[in-house]
Amino acid sequence: MIVLGIDTSGYANAVGVVDGDRVLADFTYEAKTDSLEQIVANIDATLKSAGLTLNDVRGIGVGLGPGSWTGIRVGVTVGKILAFSTGKPVAGVPTLEALAYSARHESSLICAVISVGTRDAVYAAGYRSGDGMVARVGEYYVGDVKGLTGMITGPAVLVGAGAEAYRQIVTKEMASSQISVKAVEAIPGGASVACLAEQRLERGEKDDVLSLTPLYLKESTAKAFVNKYKSSHT
Repeated sequence: MIVLGIDTSGYANAVGVVDGDRVLADFTYEAKTDSLEQIVANIDATLKSAGLTLNDVRGIGVGLGPGSWTGIRVGVTVGKILAFSTGKPVAGVPTLEALAYSARHESSLICAVISVGTRDAVYAAGYRSGDGMVARVGEYYVGDVKGLTGMITGPAVLVGAGAEAYRQIVTKEMASSQISVKAVEAIPGGASVACLAEQRLERGEKDDVLSLTPLYLKESTAKAFVNKYKSSHT
């Protein structure tokens, strides 16, 4: 199934296209603006690079966040407009899951981390990989970087932009445990969103285009979203 993936939760527009497990295109564009027109132009450029048009696409995946409030909102809106106007199914993908998917070949705990944008606060979640998929374990985390130590009870890999800086903070806090913690610098990819959306759509797990909403995680409300967007494998 050819699926278009979009994620605008950060300070870039990630757009990718996959056909099953084959990546046809995967690009990241500087988010000079959060305008619908700019994101649509980036989608058009990505499809053209793959020799495709929107008519060739059979499904749409959209990154739900967490991340930039404005960026997520605009990206989800674009995905919903495309799905509604073309009648194609849409599947939302938590951005932390897309990050974890980029490290799916790791055998240890995958801790996906996204900066909240203020001081040392982060959004995070732990994942385990298997059969080319990732499944979230535990709840979403929103808080200080040092608090990630509560998620790490064994070998782990931190994945995200600034992962090495987070690793240094975490390992300093856990110096006495001697637990191995690796760092993988990564940003959410459009192809990762597309792959995860394709997996959901193949299982018949499409989202309602009108009710699909971003995943906004705040410390006081994080638990309210856990069940709504949790992985079906947890």
